[in-house]
Amino acid sequence: MDTLSQNSAPTEPLLEQRERELLKDAQTHVYQVENGCQLNAYCFNPPNHSVDEPKPAIIFFHGGLWDVSMPTQFAPHCMHFASRGMVAITVEYRIGPKHNASPVDAFEDAQMAMLWMRHNHASLGIDPERIVAVGAASGAHMALSLAMQPEVLEVEGYNPRPQAVIALSALVNTTRKGIESGRFPDLKTATKLSPSSHIRRRLVPSLFLHGKSDTIVPFEQVQKFTKVMKRKKNACELIDFEAANHSFFNFNVSAKHFEIVLNSMDAFVSDLGYIEPMEYL
Repeated sequence: MDTLSQNSAPTEPLLEQRERELLKDAQTHVYQVENGCQLNAYCFNPPNHSVDEPKPAIIFFHGGLWDVSMPTQFAPHCMHFASRGMVAITVEYRIGPKHNASPVDAFEDAQMAMLWMRHNHASLGIDPERIVAVGAASGAHMALSLAMQPEVLEVEGYNPRPQAVIALSALVNTTRKGIESGRFPDLKTATKLSPSSHIRRRLVPSLFLHGKSDTIVPFEQVQKFTKVMKRKKNACELIDFEAANHSFFNFNVSAKHFEIVLNSMDAFVSDLGYIEPMEYL
């Protein structure tokens, strides 16, 4: 009789069941339909949320190097910030294998998600002038690009720029000297969309959290990036995690790191004045 090994991957129904469980407390909205592809935004609201009392918002762009769709990656983080009084949103975006999409398409989706939030801020109960963008790896590339790209989409007077950025295991350099430039249509596009190409003064506040043992995005790249950001007089903080790998911030990787990450993110958002400081017993 055949048996499953302990290392067998979960079946698709189990993965779907896990996603449903993680998103069960979220409201599902379609923020974009592109070439017949429906892209969802999953909104976690604060307790007793009233749209008549707009709350600050925080939007999450998952990682996966534009290969994997996993909006549930940030469901635990969303639950935390919803409990702290924010509207927390995790979104889907187009990825290569599933949608034959490039990072250019993904960044367009990120812009559309932000524009959707601002256009619908009244019905969502969001303060459109208090939005934090968070991303991991490729998602951090997108969150940073929202804040740093010189030219972004504007629709009906709304723009997709966040008021602050939190970047986890951030992919900051997609130039020839960086990594993952081959995922873009060409090197020119990869360089144009690289956050490292657009460091200048008067950028929004940013927080970077990165593992020193990250073998996908070398810590030194982010360290150099944040040093240049500070030289340009930007409010930019880097928190490093000793012996932590690329996925250290995820809920199911390290309870210790997850708690430190949440507390650091919470303190950053609190310093912006969006939530009250967390009370520790």
